[in-house]
Amino acid sequence: MEAEQFEDIIDETKAEIYEAMAVINRAFAQITMALYGLESKGVLGEDYAFNQEIPIKAMAAKINCDILAKVTEREQDDRNHYGRMRANMERKRK
Repeated sequence: MEAEQFEDIIDETKAEIYEAMAVINRAFAQITMALYGLESKGVLGEDYAFNQEIPIKAMAAKINCDILAKVTEREQDDRNHYGRMRANMERKRK
């Protein structure tokens, strides 16, 4: 596999990770909004949505932290890798 093809796969995977994270966060927001909607129609008791919003946001934050920890590690590896490549390229130019 050529280096460019490999980099394209890595970039595509990164995009998929960020897209999945956005989907997850939107889903939690939709669940919360749906609960408030049901509450406003009298289907759920008063403060039910608010009381559920707290654990929902806690779960979303935990998932985000877990994902971001891995993504941050990967981004730092990329930053270091490409930083070295750039430094080598600049040394060759001189």
